[in-house]
Amino acid sequence: MKTKDFIREDYEEYNDEVGMVKSNLTTIIRSAEELDSILHANENMAEWAQEKLAIVKSMIVTVKDYVASEHERCAKTVAETASAGATSAGAVATSMGGAGFGKSVFMKRNLTKAKKK
Repeated sequence: MKTKDFIREDYEEYNDEVGMVKSNLTTIIRSAEELDSILHANENMAEWAQEKLAIVKSMIVTVKDYVASEHERCAKTVAETASAGATSAGAVATSMGGAGFGKSVFMKRNLTKAKKK
């Protein structure tokens, strides 16, 4: 199998992650809103339940920080590429993978993995 075949397979693996993430976030938001509506102001909650919510909060914040950092890094790379002589936005997008900010960083990471295989 050629390197470009590995690259294609790795890239295809990341076809609809945002759709899946948005679906999961919708479920999380709906569940959180429902939980918020059924809780009473002075209600006691089991310690294990409080701990689960603290873990979920921590995990969501960690993922949000990761995605925000990747977007900032990608935007910085695009800006550096543009200032280094790219003549148009199309040239910058093409040099970053042509898929927009979100996928280009993840695709770039998979290209490195593909070359090692």
